[in-house]
Amino acid sequence: MSIIERVIEELKENKQKRLKGEDILIPWLNLPKLSTVLPGVQKGRYVIITANSKVGKTQIADYLYLYEPLNYILNNKTNLKLKIFYFSLEISKEDKLLQMISNKIYNDKKYIISMDNLKSYFKGYVLEDRVEQLIDSYKDYFTRVESIVTIIDNIRNPHGIYKEVRKYARENGKFFLKDGTEVDPVANPFYDYYEPNDPHEQVIVITDSLSLLQPEKIDGKQQELWDAMFKFSSDYSLKMRDNFKYTVVNIQQQAGDQEKQQFTFKGSTIIDKLRPSADGLGDCKLTGRDCDLMIGLFAPARYKVKEYQGFNIEKLKDNYRELCIIFNRRGGGNINLDLFFQGECNYFRELGDSEFRI
Repeated sequence: MSIIERVIEELKENKQKRLKGEDILIPWLNLPKLSTVLPGVQKGRYVIITANSKVGKTQIADYLYLYEPLNYILNNKTNLKLKIFYFSLEISKEDKLLQMISNKIYNDKKYIISMDNLKSYFKGYVLEDRVEQLIDSYKDYFTRVESIVTIIDNIRNPHGIYKEVRKYARENGKFFLKDGTEVDPVANPFYDYYEPNDPHEQVIVITDSLSLLQPEKIDGKQQELWDAMFKFSSDYSLKMRDNFKYTVVNIQQQAGDQEKQQFTFKGSTIIDKLRPSADGLGDCKLTGRDCDLMIGLFAPARYKVKEYQGFNIEKLKDNYRELCIIFNRRGGGNINLDLFFQGECNYFRELGDSEFRI
């Protein structure tokens, strides 16, 4: 089957699935405004999520591509299946699970508890019995989560990450030449297309973050961080997107200079120069050329801004975040969304039109 035949067949299949009431992507049910611009988590897309340090780029990536997909799959009747690979280069898999427990508690009980409080680290706080009992009640839930989410904290090099994902693709699908001959992708890397065993499965690959990738030796020469980031983005991320139709989510920090407060000659802060941008990507700007969608996160309170976009930042403080769609190859860019952010439990919600207004 030719490429154009496969493209047309997919269009027809999607139409029929929608007419039958089936899902063809994972929607963001709790972000209705965002869903009018981005329909949800789509197969075969490469996403970069970026922000300055400690603004919440990992948290928004987790909310959009970990928590929302999980909650949809686990709590709704759907024809879709989900698999998530989370390459956690910043924190251990144990700490990532603690974050998930904190998020689950807040979603269910609106009770804020940090990772340190979960571990009873503070002198004035010991984990309450009611919280312990609640966590015990989540055992079945997290057993289901672990069957979907694979957190990996011991593979840090670009080829190692790709190899792990390719292994899953080989075990759960087949690779073909144009004439329909099945081949091994390792022995014959120039295959024409891939077919998953289960066409209803959606695979998400998250890497946090690109600046912590471990450079490799190529032809006996030790590579630099820039090389590792470029290779992972322009080669392996595109292969996972284009060949396997996986959703690739890479988290990348803005450059250090992007975080410095800048002023006009009158002393006013130049907000546009502080907001995340494709040009502000840290360590390797060329990654921005590869992705389909770039999402940024901005925290004006970090720059002592009293009012922003009509919102009272003095009152909201560090709970306000602006989500910026920096660019989107399948639609318009430069679209902004106002969010309320609860950092301790990794929670976001869209702010109402009249909330916290000046």
